[in-house]
Formats: sequence, structure tokens, C-alpha cells
Amino acid sequence: MSETPVNTNDRRRGWLGPLPVWAWVLITMVLVVGLLLIGVRLFSGGAQGEASSSPSPTPSAASPSPTASETPTLSPTPTETPDASGQGTFDSGMDAYLSSVLDSQNTAVLDQGGTFSNPVFVLAANSGLTQNMSPSDAVAAMNFMFTPSDPNPWDLALSDATLAGYRAGPYGGYFPVGAIVARSHDGHVFSFIGNDHTITRMFMASSDDLLH
Repeated sequence: MSETPVNTNDRRRGWLGPLPVWAWVLITMVLVVGLLLIGVRLFSGGAQGEASSSPSPTPSAASPSPTASETPTLSPTPTETPDASGQGTFDSGMDAYLSSVLDSQNTAVLDQGGTFSNPVFVLAANSGLTQNMSPSDAVAAMNFMFTPSDPNPWDLALSDATLAGYRAGPYGGYFPVGAIVARSHDGHVFSFIGNDHTITRMFMASSDDLLH
């Protein structure tokens, strides 16, 4: 009995026959998942490439916060300064200069020589004269303290007791230590306040009786 030959085409169709539905679903899911994984990898790779290609901003050096100036503050050189009354230290020859001016009654030199500051404060005891004046006006205000026919020699070396009595009186503030005080033989009194060769305040009394 002879065998019937098997058709190879029929055999191939048996192997590749229609697949069940669940097999097609599984194959489709595998393909979809594979495509998703490939897409995710491609996307993440591209993002990393862009991130690496973009230079990260270099942190700028932090601006130093403002600090107090480190420049040392130099202490001012101590100088002779006037006290509250305006009195400092007169030049050594100021006493002799004022003595000559008063004895000669040549008071104009106080303006011309720049001895008076501009303005200069002038106060006359027991009067309404108490104000800043120009040097020339201050010189004119001194006139009542002199008698043209009398040289009125002036004493500029008054005793400590006399000066202490003036300081204890109603005008004591115009007789600070260091002021140049002059008294005439008939009792007129000047007190010159200032420093170096400059008079910044001038006090006048027509009688020393006003000073006690």
C-alpha cells in the first residue's frame, strides 16, 4: 500500500494558521510597550543632551556686604581753644600792645591793624550797648571811656584780689582767666577777650563801682 504524499504547502499553512485572539492581543501589547520604552529612552536621552550642552550659570562672586570704613579716624591735634566765654591764649606781647593803645588813646589801630574780629561783640555795663559790631563801630564805641585832656594811664597788671572781685560781681562772666583787663586811674575798666592777636569780645565799664 503506497503512502499518500504530504503536500508541504498544507504543512506550512498548519503552522501559520490563524492565531487565537488572545495571542494577537498579547503581541500588540508587547509591541506597544516596546514602542513606549523606545520613545521614553529617546526623549530622556534628548533632554539630557540639551541639559549637558547648556552651560550652567557660573555663580558670580558674592558682592561683599558693605562694611564700616576701615580708614582709621585720626584724632585732631590738640590745640588751644577758647573756653565758653571765648577766651583762649593771647600772644605774649598783647598786653604791652593794648597798654600803648589805651595810653595814647590811638584806638583806631584796633580797626586798622585787624586786632578786632569782624564782627566783635561789645557790651557796656549799665547801658543798652550789647551787640555784635564792625571793628570801626567798636572803636567809636570806646570814645566815652577816654578824656581827651587826660591821658588816663591804664593799669593792665591788676591784682588777683581785684580780678576776683570783678569775677564775683554781676558782670563776672566777662573776666575769664586769660582776659586782658585794664583799669584807668579814674576807675574806667576794659576787659578784652579773645586769643592770639585777636579780640573777639570787649567789655567796658565807665566805673568799677558797676562791677561789684
